[in-house]
Amino acid sequence: MATPYGFESHPGHFEGLDDGRAILAGQIQSAGMTRGYRLRITTAFLAISAGLVSYTGLEFMLEAVQKDFSMSADETMVLAQVSSGACLLVVFLVGTLADRFGDRRLLNVACSLFGAGALIVGVAPGPTELLIGQAIAGIGSIGMSIVGLSILAKTFPDPTHRSKAFGLFAVIAPVVAIVMPCMSTTVIDRLNWRWVTVMWIAVSVAAVTLARRCLPARPDVTRRAELLTPTLAGVALSGIALTFSFLRAHASTGDHGFKAVLSASIGVLALIAVVVMMRRMREPSLDFRAVRQPGALPIVLALFVVNGVNLFFFTYLMLQYRYHQSLLETAAILVLPQLTATAGALLGGRLSARWGSARVATGAFAAAAVLSLGVMFAAAESSAWLPVIVLTVAAFPIAGAVGPLTHAFMDLAPADGNAAASSVRNSAVNLGIAIGGLLVGAVVFDDLDADTERTLVAYQQQVDAFHLAGVFCFCAYLGAALLLILHQRRRRSPSLTLQAKS
Repeated sequence: MATPYGFESHPGHFEGLDDGRAILAGQIQSAGMTRGYRLRITTAFLAISAGLVSYTGLEFMLEAVQKDFSMSADETMVLAQVSSGACLLVVFLVGTLADRFGDRRLLNVACSLFGAGALIVGVAPGPTELLIGQAIAGIGSIGMSIVGLSILAKTFPDPTHRSKAFGLFAVIAPVVAIVMPCMSTTVIDRLNWRWVTVMWIAVSVAAVTLARRCLPARPDVTRRAELLTPTLAGVALSGIALTFSFLRAHASTGDHGFKAVLSASIGVLALIAVVVMMRRMREPSLDFRAVRQPGALPIVLALFVVNGVNLFFFTYLMLQYRYHQSLLETAAILVLPQLTATAGALLGGRLSARWGSARVATGAFAAAAVLSLGVMFAAAESSAWLPVIVLTVAAFPIAGAVGPLTHAFMDLAPADGNAAASSVRNSAVNLGIAIGGLLVGAVVFDDLDADTERTLVAYQQQVDAFHLAGVFCFCAYLGAALLLILHQRRRRSPSLTLQAKS
């Protein structure tokens, strides 16, 4: 089967030919295809990793940045989430542009934006410039991620191979989480937090270089498309996300009430405009074909829910504020759960190829929900290893669900709609981070940062915050498991399947 990039899914060696030279030529051609696959896979994974690289690096920069600019807890959480909010502004536009201009051209633009945003963050003289740089980097990273997922889906049209490929996709997060903290802490300790952004720039340069070597210069789809509906859809999502951010700030300080009303109004008006235009246009560019498939909506909701919590980040905060671990110590301790996450991601991909992505994701989320409650064993005088052990055990099913969940949704996309489906997937992820991550993270962070004195009362307050984080994770993962059960039932429903075909 030929892929959109001109390679075959199962390259052979010209078996059955009697001429030894023909066999040798076939082996050489097969090796060339293998190299082509590897370059495309590397390009896709590197593009997808950009957002993780910046987010993970920022986690270890936050404490130093907070001190340098004397930022409050709320301002720090806004900085941590601003890139996810900025992503929403262009998330649908990127998919449309990728289908119109091709993966290579759009990846070049996205990498340039990511590198430019990283540079602004690195030289930012104040919090405002820091937020602008993070927003630009976020826009670039979402473009890289959408194109990367599109490349991955196009390269592996065979379902079995695609399942394993998305299992490898899930490995990106733990690998980045092992490498980046160690490198970031070393750079921060020896130089300054600003130099961490050099690694972000290096990722953008490497992705551009690989893209020029292995991606076609011309787009696979040459049909011209209008850009208004995807732009308005991004404005609607950004307005909704900003509304929650301003409401959170208003609850803490009493300010930003007018901004919350304004952003909500803009979001609602943009949403109404999109609905009206989608009904009146003959061929709107905003592609929701994947979402219209039976059982698609529960997966989108699951993507939104699970990205509103992050047990890894909560454990990181616990080690920093309760146990007063240095950045390097925290990075070293968290290597253990990241290793189990890597194993879980690989196993999730292999099991998906055998049992189906939705079934594996359901079981993994159910296990993650139960194991997240292990945080309840933490007490005010517990060792620092207790939360790490809890995370180490829970990390296996958490990471094991990432690849199957993404694969289950991307499988709903039509052959010519991979970029659009990737946009929908990334919009759900970033909306979950921007809304759920901001609200949940701010609640937990406020309690952890409320009293930094080394007293038993302060320790108990911080442990209670960690317990609350575990409860949030339990609810999110259990909700995702139930949504995936609903997805499987709808996929098996004959009436819904007939409606989708018609």
